[in-house]
This record gives sequence, C-alpha cells and structure tokens, in this order.
Amino acid sequence: MERLKGKKQIEQLFMTGISVGAFPLRMVYLRGSDQHLVGVSVSKKHFKNAIDRNRIKRLLRVAIEKQLSDKLDKMESKFSLMVLYVGKEMPESAQLKEQFEFLIKRFNKKQSNEKLS
Repeated sequence: MERLKGKKQIEQLFMTGISVGAFPLRMVYLRGSDQHLVGVSVSKKHFKNAIDRNRIKRLLRVAIEKQLSDKLDKMESKFSLMVLYVGKEMPESAQLKEQFEFLIKRFNKKQSNEKLS
C-alpha cells in the first residue's frame, strides 16, 4: 500500500470519487488505480496546531494499517483512498478505531452494491 500524493491524483479522486461516511470520518475512494494508494487528511480549520493534526493522522494511519490493508489486499480491484477526519474534537484512540471499523463496513457494503449494479 502506497501513499496517495500528487495534486492531479488527489483532484481526480475528489472530482470523480465516491464518498462513504461514519462521523467523524469520511472516506473518498476511486476504483481503477494500478496499486492501492491511501492518504489521510485533517482539517487545519478545526485543528490549528500541527501537533494535533499530526497526532490524528498518525492514529488514522495505524487504523488503516491494522484494519484496512488486509481487506484491500483480498479485493481484486485496486483503489485510491483518502480518509478525512471531519470532527472538531480530539479523538480517543479507541473511539477512532471503533468508528473506522464502522466506516470499513459501510465501504464494503457500498462495494457489494456497486458489483450488483
């Protein structure tokens, strides 16, 4: 799993990607890249201090590595993903883990619905 970087890739993801939410998390994804690309983002508007933003991003990356990487490897198609933290309060690690699991369930459900269509 590689990091999602590059202005063109991120713009394309937000222009044509599909969104799934589980407050305080939101995931925008796009099928069809040659490998799994993952990015994380935290709003500078809600968290002025870089220390706080970096802590949340670190927690998100750990959650992605533990919970999402195995599920993505089992899927036949490759995805570009951006996980956004849209909450206004500093999350607890356990709360963030629980919400991330719920987000993954919604992502899987939306994927199965897309395959049926």
